[in-house]
Amino acid sequence: MFSFAWSTLRTRWTGFAGAFIALFCGAALISACGLLLQSGLLAGISPERYAGASVMVAANQKLAVAESPDTEFGDHVPLAANRLGEIAAVPGVAQAVPDYSFRLTLAGKTGALVHGEDGSTPYGHGRGSVALGPLTVRDGSLPTARSDVALDRAAATAGGYVIGDQVRLAVGSRPATYRLTGIVDPAAGTFRQPVVLFTDDEAKQLSGKPGHLYAVGVLAAPGVDPGELADTIEQRLGGAVTTSTGDGMGKLEFQDSSAASSLLMAVAGSFGGIAAIVAMFVVASTLGLSVQQRRRELALLRAVAATPRQVHRLIGAEILIVSLAASVPGAVLGYGLVWLLRAAFVGVGVIPADYGLSLLPLPLLAAVVLSVLTARLAGWMSARRAVKIRPVEALGESSVETPRLGPVRTLIGLVLLVGGLVMCAMPLFFAGDVGTILAATSSLVLVIAVGLLGPRIVQGALALVGPFLRRSGGAASYLAAANTTQNSRRVAAAVVPLVLAITIMIVQVSVGAAQVKEAGRQADQGVVADLVVASAGAGLSPDLVDRIRETPGVRTATAVTRGPATIRFASPADGSVQETLGFPAQGVVAANLADTLDLDVREGDTTKLVGEGTVALSESAAQQTRSGLGEQIELFLGDGTRLTPEVVAIYHHGMGFGDVTLPRDVLLDHLSTRLDDSVLVRAGSGVQASTLAAGLTDQIEGELGVVLADRATMAEAQQAGLDLNRWTNLILLAALFGYVAINVANSLVMGTTARRREFALLRLVGISNRQVRRMMLVESGVVIGLALVVSTLLCLPPMVGVALGLSEGATAMPTFSPVTSALTAAGVVALGLLSIMLPTRRALRRRPVDAIGARD
Repeated sequence: MFSFAWSTLRTRWTGFAGAFIALFCGAALISACGLLLQSGLLAGISPERYAGASVMVAANQKLAVAESPDTEFGDHVPLAANRLGEIAAVPGVAQAVPDYSFRLTLAGKTGALVHGEDGSTPYGHGRGSVALGPLTVRDGSLPTARSDVALDRAAATAGGYVIGDQVRLAVGSRPATYRLTGIVDPAAGTFRQPVVLFTDDEAKQLSGKPGHLYAVGVLAAPGVDPGELADTIEQRLGGAVTTSTGDGMGKLEFQDSSAASSLLMAVAGSFGGIAAIVAMFVVASTLGLSVQQRRRELALLRAVAATPRQVHRLIGAEILIVSLAASVPGAVLGYGLVWLLRAAFVGVGVIPADYGLSLLPLPLLAAVVLSVLTARLAGWMSARRAVKIRPVEALGESSVETPRLGPVRTLIGLVLLVGGLVMCAMPLFFAGDVGTILAATSSLVLVIAVGLLGPRIVQGALALVGPFLRRSGGAASYLAAANTTQNSRRVAAAVVPLVLAITIMIVQVSVGAAQVKEAGRQADQGVVADLVVASAGAGLSPDLVDRIRETPGVRTATAVTRGPATIRFASPADGSVQETLGFPAQGVVAANLADTLDLDVREGDTTKLVGEGTVALSESAAQQTRSGLGEQIELFLGDGTRLTPEVVAIYHHGMGFGDVTLPRDVLLDHLSTRLDDSVLVRAGSGVQASTLAAGLTDQIEGELGVVLADRATMAEAQQAGLDLNRWTNLILLAALFGYVAINVANSLVMGTTARRREFALLRLVGISNRQVRRMMLVESGVVIGLALVVSTLLCLPPMVGVALGLSEGATAMPTFSPVTSALTAAGVVALGLLSIMLPTRRALRRRPVDAIGARD
């Protein structure tokens, strides 16, 4: 059978070109998503200060969850200082070096703040950690007194400092002055984060947690393998610590590397699932069209006594050969595509520029297997009709298209259609991300439903359009109306891929725009303070809010601290299984909170937000974790601390301020920075904001990196974070749209090329080439017009559902991106016209007598 299939492919390769392209591009897209996911798991940023260490030891940075991957706490979990002696005592350890690491604000001689090349914040460390680099002292010497510091060369140059200068810096916002005693360099290149070295005792105090270490660097004894030593340390110290070696130490050294890893895994995982579904849909559609165009050949095989099993085996062998030939090089092309995606992510600031990729071949193998299985299943389903009917009927049906749909296909299509519409309404019942994600996903469900019901939907639409075309005059319009009306399956095969491209692009982008708009609205309405004191450096000193309260004219000053929080809860599907979700958290003081911040509380009272035993949740977080007012939840803070607070309030403005609100001191004590993010200030009765601003300017004049802004600052900051997510989605959607566009063009070209005998017959009976081109132009207009109308009808329910959900029923007006919508529509119009008209012109170049006698 394979030899027969191979001979068929060699003589009729053009008939399989469309399937080859669909499988080739689909494998490339799936393998690129897999490589992104793998990179999130295995890749990162190469270590710099830890590059000379054999093993780095830190506290366990993840929350263990049974039957699920461990969850990152989101901040840094410190290591108890008494662990240093235990690590040093492990056989094979030559030296155990304690490392302190903390953010700080560094000012240059001109007063301008010093940052890394990518805007990164300077970090302070103890001088003892130079042994882990190893770092080289280029000028001067390392600090020996508490008032001494050393800087890396790039930071010293940016600040304009030379040996002996007084360096102005702050851990927080209260500045201190140190004497520059040395300038250090790494073994190669420059530091990605500016480095400030103190004495070990000074670094211990400035870290804010004298009884804890950031990590411990281990130098192995001669001849000891680092990997084996890491295993020994974990066995000796138990599960409370984690070890890393080689490039894995970069995730410990750079927190943005760990954050980028988590983001890549989340994005690649969710988008990879959508991409796989779309690829399967496109491949199935293309193979279905390919098999449909071979109806005469398959009918003839049935007429000459080929059994249904033999035809199935033939099609299966052909598809196996084509799918392997297409998916293997397509998967390899994923290497190039993943580098393009990485460059785009770096360009918009989603991941650091020095974040590497893991290029192990496992995702390529997965892409090939998935592509082959999808192709085989799609081929089997497409061939069912051709092999199920009797041979005589098969010859008759090969020339006459039937619009009938099987009962199973119709039932599945109707169920998906109803289910998609129900999903569109979910934002009305589920607040926040849950309802929004369900509504956005409904667009894909609706497109698949239209794909299944396409011939019937198109037949109904053409029944309305056909009479207008016939009455418009001219042979071209009449022929176009007759062709489209009698060939609804062929029209549907052209319309559905266009609908897929338009709907997914517009809905996903519009949902992101709606979220950004709603977050900005919540932040704008929620901040009722007159002024905001914010930080342009590492953060605000915790005591700054007290000094602001003493400023004349200040009625209320509320410090806001931000950090991560993780909630562990019982799975709704199986109460014995636990799940975890991470949320952005904020810490505030409940006293007089209404003067500066309106969280739009729906249940409970935020004035009860006092001590470790209380927490407030957004409606979205409460729904996702199945938590209610008065219930206790299991909450983990950024440093791994476990709390079991009672939910004392549930509020609506989660998108604007975070989904978890805790007492400020509780959150502050469990952050690696122990700094405030901002202070909201409300003016007293009769005090003008401008007058208060002048007083606050005097108050913060001596602070380092402190700026005064208006209430719009917090709204802009929140929108900036969501805008970053929008850009991430837009990049991936652009890749998906490109894939769909290629296959749309592929399907349209296949469908148009297959009609060359029809064109020849029309020309032989007296229709001119110009009339044929006009007929195809009218048909392409019908196809594109139907695609735009159906896409609009499919886009509206999800977008309206999101608008109603986010506005709580106040408005059904969807938020959409006019630029994206216009570009998508224009691209589809151009794609449709070119993919139909160019093959038509090519087909008309042959003489009709030659074309009508040509082999299919």
